[in-house]
Amino acid sequence: MASIQLLPSGNWRVLIRVKGHKPISGTFSSKKLAAEFAKDKERHLEELRATGKVKAKDGTTVAHYIDDYLEYIQNGRTLQRSAIFIYKALKKRFGKIRIEKLSKYHLAAFIEDRKREGVRGVTIAGDLSMLSSVLRHCCDTRHLDIDPELADTARLSIKTTHKLKIKSDEVECVPTQAELDAIIGQYEGKTRQQINMPAVIKFALYTSMRQAEICGLKIEDLNSEEKTVVIRQRKHPTEKQYNDETVPLLPKAWGIVEKVIEGRRSGFIFPYKEKSVSTSYTRARSAAGIKRPTRFHDIRHKAISDFFAMGLNVPQVALMSGHKDWQTLKRYTHTKAADVHIAYADLHEKREESKSINNNMIKLMEQVQELVAKSQK
Repeated sequence: MASIQLLPSGNWRVLIRVKGHKPISGTFSSKKLAAEFAKDKERHLEELRATGKVKAKDGTTVAHYIDDYLEYIQNGRTLQRSAIFIYKALKKRFGKIRIEKLSKYHLAAFIEDRKREGVRGVTIAGDLSMLSSVLRHCCDTRHLDIDPELADTARLSIKTTHKLKIKSDEVECVPTQAELDAIIGQYEGKTRQQINMPAVIKFALYTSMRQAEICGLKIEDLNSEEKTVVIRQRKHPTEKQYNDETVPLLPKAWGIVEKVIEGRRSGFIFPYKEKSVSTSYTRARSAAGIKRPTRFHDIRHKAISDFFAMGLNVPQVALMSGHKDWQTLKRYTHTKAADVHIAYADLHEKREESKSINNNMIKLMEQVQELVAKSQK
């Protein structure tokens, strides 16, 4: 299976060819190292052919395969800093354990330790989900003889065995129109205010965009004929790159844009830092005497609810908000019983108006027919 050749450079080259597998090759400084490499790879292929799985190399630990997984997935992809931080923490916790020795008892102890630290169940579940990705990589890509369901099974036990919630509590703190008016009122007469917060707040309300999206909009991406703008690299649940999306700007939002750019032809529409916008909003909320902890992001909730109240359907609202599925979008609707009654009343009124118009049209046609008949006599 393996051939070992001496190269003109004095190094030794190994080439292994097995039907059904890609050729394996390597170059080594001595024949002994080349022979050891060949023996190890042949054993690996033999185990794979016999059982479909192979044993982990001696001395390889969880840390080794976390690094291997990160190197594998980061080929052409940038991992978020929060994810890197979690993987570092997992390496610190489980790094010295041999991958095949990792057990449910290690994970149960991990959950209990995190619980004593005051960490929420949803956070622990996220950590275990990331560890699960590593184990599945070991099983599916490296063909290691381990249990790929180990971390997923532990994750399910968080709620049943460890009595922790694995879903975050949804706190409804959607600002009312009166609260937004009060917040905007805090900026009146402040000539030294560098951020045009009234325009930013109203634009968020008329578009449902995230503050990062608002602060990232560019004048060059506006289309004055179609009244649209391109949101670059829009947040996506799975894809991290190439998520540019063209969204419509409704009349009120477009009117704000025209005033804000004031003849400028390039640069950011709202040239402000995302964090500065959030901080300014929070300060104005406190100055307005609003006790509820509404955040700038909560304007997005109100905007989406307003879109549905306007009569826009799910696909139309999803295009505006950037959501990819109804299950996520429905968290932002905040539809109440009173809203259903109002919507029904509006529909009923429109239906009655339509009936009235139809009846009037019928009567008018009858009158026209009578006049035509009389004129022909």
